[in-house]
Amino acid sequence: MKKNAIILGADGYLGKELIHQDFETIVCIDKNYDSWGIREGNKIFYNANINLKEDRDRLITALDEEGVAIDVLVNLVGVNNQKNFFNITESDWNNTFSNNIKSMVFFLKAIYTLFSEKVAIVNIASQNGVVAHENRIAYGPSKAALIQLTKNLSIDFLNDAKKDIKVNCISPSYILNDSNKEFFQSFEGKKLIKRIPYKKVVTAPDVIEAIMFLISSKSDAIRGQNLIIDYGYTIV
Repeated sequence: MKKNAIILGADGYLGKELIHQDFETIVCIDKNYDSWGIREGNKIFYNANINLKEDRDRLITALDEEGVAIDVLVNLVGVNNQKNFFNITESDWNNTFSNNIKSMVFFLKAIYTLFSEKVAIVNIASQNGVVAHENRIAYGPSKAALIQLTKNLSIDFLNDAKKDIKVNCISPSYILNDSNKEFFQSFEGKKLIKRIPYKKVVTAPDVIEAIMFLISSKSDAIRGQNLIIDYGYTIV
């Protein structure tokens, strides 16, 4: 049976591929969309910022009216603030943590009543939440917090015996896309690739396949885990 999915951050390079997977209904949410409630086939597009309560409330009302029970939720939202200890501001810090961690907690609280009895949630974190990296003083800790949130949610959701909610996390390495293709062909890019044990850069399909596995019944015994996709970047 096909599933109904919500994709948060659906207008990014991962989201644009994920929304073409085989779902019954796909609710595509991104603050960069121009439209609200526009349908294209089995897709519904909403321009909403889940970090804003008014957007969350409006979105939940619209989805409730649609009568779509949610089976899958993939969280692709992320602010990558490339600052270090010496130049980050309090505003930078608050914005990063608010978007990368707080928004997901309160979106889940808002959407919870629309969940099916069996739900699969996948958060997209980052290798920067696993190992240190220059100029990621807020981004790295926020993604580490998302990994930990995944574990805590897995335990907390046990309190509701009426639902089986599977929550897992994926931490990708650098993902090759149109915005960084030239960089990885440059001297500095090739130098970075040499730091990766398998001398390869992760692609969007690598991550999409992992997402599809984690939302399938094949991964039912995998709970609260962080799957790292990095060609070995974090193991050396």
